Amino acid sequence: MGGKIVRVFPQSLEAVLKTPFLIEPEWSRFSKRLIGYLDEISEGDTVLVASVDSLESLAAMFATIVRSGRVFLANPRWKTAEWQVVSDLVSFDKVYGPSEVSASASQSRHVGLAQIMIPSGGTSGHLRFCVHNLDTLSAAVQNLYDFHGGSSLSSISVLGVYHVSGLMPVVRACLTGGCVTLAEWESLRSGKFPRVPESHASISLVPTQLSRFIQSEAGLRFLHGLDSIYLGGAAATPQLVNLIRSEKLPVLFVYGMTETAAMVVVGSRADTDSLGAVWGRPLPGVMVTISEAEEIRVKTKSLYQGYFPDVQPVEEHFTGDLGCWTADNQLQVLGRKDFMINTGGEKVNPYEIEQYLETWLPGSNMAVSSRRSDVWGEEVVAVVEATMSVEQKNGLLSKLAHQLAAYKVPKVILDGVPIPRSSLGKVNRAVLKETIRNRIS
Repeated sequence: MGGKIVRVFPQSLEAVLKTPFLIEPEWSRFSKRLIGYLDEISEGDTVLVASVDSLESLAAMFATIVRSGRVFLANPRWKTAEWQVVSDLVSFDKVYGPSEVSASASQSRHVGLAQIMIPSGGTSGHLRFCVHNLDTLSAAVQNLYDFHGGSSLSSISVLGVYHVSGLMPVVRACLTGGCVTLAEWESLRSGKFPRVPESHASISLVPTQLSRFIQSEAGLRFLHGLDSIYLGGAAATPQLVNLIRSEKLPVLFVYGMTETAAMVVVGSRADTDSLGAVWGRPLPGVMVTISEAEEIRVKTKSLYQGYFPDVQPVEEHFTGDLGCWTADNQLQVLGRKDFMINTGGEKVNPYEIEQYLETWLPGSNMAVSSRRSDVWGEEVVAVVEATMSVEQKNGLLSKLAHQLAAYKVPKVILDGVPIPRSSLGKVNRAVLKETIRNRIS
């Protein structure tokens, strides 16, 4: 049994404002804006929130929750294609922030508990909204709260609230008596570090962000002042893992997704090895199983309630990720099932090859995918952003041939090509495959 969370999810203006969960002066501004939004949002409204200002987004979201409405969190930097998906899905009573969607009377009034729609594009770029409610988000907080032994959860948040990893730090603070500092990534990059909250303080980063932090002594000092650094969103390179180990940074390698309301598996730097492999254990309240096809499946009360508009309870989430159990019952995430390469009947995990490439090209921006082959079905292709000479390519392929089975060695190294990535730094493997198809006949 988990311990009791300090607060239930607040559903009235008085309950929201009872205990500050943002630092000043942000809390005073949030309180004022919340009251303003409550004057505009009616009971059961369907609201689109796409503000560039995270505080404005939070105020509009909490106002919609108080009005028992449904709020759609959106990235203000989406382009026409994404806004068309949103427009085709639902109409809105209120629209806040820059978007290509206009407010109009919604087709049906939403009646019942508040719902929070969090966008999930995955690495494929296919936009969907995960339906969460107050119970699923509270359950996610409960799991992490119990993991940390009942500590108030404070944080410095650098992601927009349309990211589940930008939203959940605020929800955790709200429900556990913590406090959040809303920070701009560019300010942190320039060395302007905010004061670390006094209670259990964390920051959520993707590997690319952490790599930039550790390039300066000031960045390292700031990181060492935190209780936890939640590192997720993409696989950490072996070089980064070993630097975390040598610097003894308080990193927790986390695995989770929008569908699970953020992290469900956590591993410390002790749960790694010198080759950069990372393992972890499910949080309290989370059950993880692996199917015969090696797919990771998750059961927990924090699971989403379907993809909008198909709202229904989800008992178990099939993640689409491959994994395995280690000898001491820890989980190792191997990569996306969708992007496994099948060459001549042999399955190749692109993440495995990328780890070996990192050994020989440390710090390089590169990725592995495939191209169609009339003989093998698919052939492995490595893409490197830097320009390489023929001699460098041949030398790299020779080194890989001594470490990997022949079918795993890239048949082609495509150099001088930008690696397509999401806003969280993940390789967009669908776009990468299309790039290879266009570059190699």
